[in-house]
Parts: sequence; C-alpha cells; structure tokens
Amino acid sequence: MNRSDLESKLATEIATTLKQDIEQRGRATLLVSGGSTPVNLFKLLSETELDWTKVTVSLVDERFVPNGHPDQNGGLVKKHLLTNKAAKATFIPLVIDAANAEQNLQCVRDAFSSEPFPVSAVILGMGTDGHTASLFPDAAELEQGMNINGEEKLIITNPQSAPHQRITFTRPAIMDANRLFLHCYGQEKQLILKKAEEKRDYHTYPIAAFLGNTSKKLEVFWAE
Repeated sequence: MNRSDLESKLATEIATTLKQDIEQRGRATLLVSGGSTPVNLFKLLSETELDWTKVTVSLVDERFVPNGHPDQNGGLVKKHLLTNKAAKATFIPLVIDAANAEQNLQCVRDAFSSEPFPVSAVILGMGTDGHTASLFPDAAELEQGMNINGEEKLIITNPQSAPHQRITFTRPAIMDANRLFLHCYGQEKQLILKKAEEKRDYHTYPIAAFLGNTSKKLEVFWAE
C-alpha cells in the first residue's frame, strides 16, 4: 500500500471512530502527533464530513516553547488540521502558560478536566530512537510516563537527546484510548518496529510498551 492509500484508509478509520463516539457519548476527542508525517493525513481529515463542533482535538505531546515558535507542533495542527470543515473543532493546546512548565502542566490538566476519558482515538508517531509521544529512552521521567498503573495523564519530560522540555500524555492515558494508531513511514522505521517487537524493552525502544498488548491493540499504519 502506498502512502496516499494508507492515509486515506487511516483517515476513514479515524473519522468512523469519532462518529461512533459522537453518537454514543455526544462528544469525541482526538489526540494527534506532530512532525511532517501526518501533514497529508491532517489535510484529509480537515475535509471529512463530521460534526466537528462535537470534537476536541489536541496533541499527544508538545515541546514546551512559546506559541509561534517553529518547533511547536500546535501551529502545524492549526494550519493543516483545524481548517476547512474541521475548523469548527475545539482545540486544547498543550502549551497554555509558556512562562512556567509546572504551571502550564496544571493549566493543561485543568483544561482536560471536563473532557471525557478515555479519548476516542490517539495517533502516535515514532522517532528513529524508538521514542513515541515524548517518552524518550534517555529521559529521567521515562518510568513515570510508562507506569501503567500511574494516575497522571500528563507529565513533563526532559529528553537528553532532543531539544526542549516536553509535556506528554502518559502510557496509561494513551493505552486507554478507544482506538490506538501508529502512523510511520520508511524502511528505517520498519526495522525499529521489528527490533522493538523482538526486544520488548521500552527502556531501549519506548514504542515497545505499546506493542503486543492484549488489552489494547496498537494498529500500525506503515508504508514505504
């Protein structure tokens, strides 16, 4: 399957999930990842016929940088997803108070306090080091973020191998989603996935924590 066909299929799956939650719960929530990979997917979703007034969109994780900063993924979501038909969706940014990370964390937690959990769908990405969300193998907060019995949905992380402090949803919050997708491209990512499945050690490849679970299937959407 080529990238275009894969994106069309994934967009359909996401839209179907959101529609089902709107019908069953009255609202739906979608958490997306940043970077260049999902840009075309965002454009497809933005044109999808859906009651977007009943959809909340946010990010799985975000770099703790001010609004307008080129490294902030929120701008990418606003530009490519929250437009056309999807412009009517509610957006919860993960950076609300750019002056203080701890205060920002509380602001975001407060913003999500009225949102229904579990969320409808999560779209994960994956880095070449096997990290997903902002759960990095070299972050001191990895264990906190991966604790499947942890009560926090959102935490701060400080990766050593990547720029910027981060805010991220935790493994239990992500795993609790009604549908969990991984969207990635290229042979390098395919090889990382294979290694993560074999090793099954999230300290080496954090994505391994989401693979092969009996409680929640990670639906992998990969193309060359």
